[in-house]
Amino acid sequence: MAAPPRETVPRLADLALELATPRLALRPFRDSDVDDIWPYVSDPAFPEQMSWEANTDKAETLGWIKSTQQSIADNTGCTWAIVHGGTVVGTVGLDSIRWQFRAWRIDRAELGYWLAPALWGKGLMTEAAHHVLVFGFGELGLHKITVGCLEGNIGSRRVIEKLGFRHIGRHEDDVWRSGAWHAHLRYELTAERWSDVSTTMPISRPRPT
Repeated sequence: MAAPPRETVPRLADLALELATPRLALRPFRDSDVDDIWPYVSDPAFPEQMSWEANTDKAETLGWIKSTQQSIADNTGCTWAIVHGGTVVGTVGLDSIRWQFRAWRIDRAELGYWLAPALWGKGLMTEAAHHVLVFGFGELGLHKITVGCLEGNIGSRRVIEKLGFRHIGRHEDDVWRSGAWHAHLRYELTAERWSDVSTTMPISRPRPT
């Protein structure tokens, strides 16, 4: 049987948000990270499988970074910069954190992420997301984390499946992007299931680069 919600809702701003993985450092975004992520967020082709458009001005990128900082202050989300080799190469976050809906405690968040294409296929995104799930279920005490991806985003699907998420549905013609409708796949992971799957995951063992 799943554990009941914690009596006290934790505050992100009061927690240690810097995380270390075998090959990465995860930390909240800084204003100075604009230049590191600009080559990716300004590439028109890069976000084709994502919900956002390429940035056309660095002020737009800085505005997004400011919004991640505000989410921490508002206790509604935490977005980590993925640092590899001293450079920010991606992001992973717990967004839309909600603890209460009317009389219901729901204690959930949505996982989101992206990584520089040159680093795909090395297990880095799975490694980063794994540690964020450890934080979400452990430090925050979330009961459920959800995630989704477009059906054609094979790389993202692999990350989600390696992390142990349960597929809960395929939303037909759910998203209009690049002149076509796309199916949207949805997944969820509960704290109870996480306690089982996390003990058998080889995620924490780094692969050779």
